[in-house]
Amino acid sequence: MAVLGIIFSGLTSLATSAVTAYNKTKDVTITAIQSAVGIAASQAQAMSLWIGHPLSPPSILAYSVALYYSKAIAYDKVISFWITGHDGFTPPVTGATSYVAMTIISGMFFSGIANIIKR
Repeated sequence: MAVLGIIFSGLTSLATSAVTAYNKTKDVTITAIQSAVGIAASQAQAMSLWIGHPLSPPSILAYSVALYYSKAIAYDKVISFWITGHDGFTPPVTGATSYVAMTIISGMFFSGIANIIKR
């Protein structure tokens, strides 16, 4: 009977340890979720402050893409031809830069559509 008591007390302490560990992981998970919600809320607040500001990061990226395409189209095809008699050359956007440029252009396009619909 003494052996059964030792086994029972060992199982009881093991079960208690398992429950305590589970509760601690649950607390850590809840804390992680709460911090993620806080981070998301601060990012949403930052974006709401950025929208419409002329020096916000999305606007600066849009200016750079607009500058590249205006140079590639207006200068290389028109102005350079008037000055030198032949087309200018702008290297093409390739690789990851092209994906960033496509994202910026589509974002600005769809934000413009959203503003038109909102009015």
